Amino acid sequence: MLIKLDRKCPTCGSSLEFAERKDGVYVLCRRCHLAVYMPVETVSEYATDFPTLVDLMAEELADMAKKVKKRRN
Repeated sequence: MLIKLDRKCPTCGSSLEFAERKDGVYVLCRRCHLAVYMPVETVSEYATDFPTLVDLMAEELADMAKKVKKRRN
C-alpha cells in the first residue's frame, strides 16, 4: 500500500509518501531517496492514531534530511 501524504519534504519540497510493507512502514521522499522506517511491533502501538504516527515519522525524516543536507554542503 502506498499513500501520498499532505506533508512536504523539507529538503526538496516534493510530497512525502507512506508505504506499508510486511516488515513495517516507511515515510519516504522519492526525489531525495530518503526514508524513515518503523517496525510492525512499534506501528501496532499507533493503530488507532494514524495521524500521530505519520507526524512522528515525518518529523524524523525532516531531522534526517537536515543532517544529510549539512553533510553535503
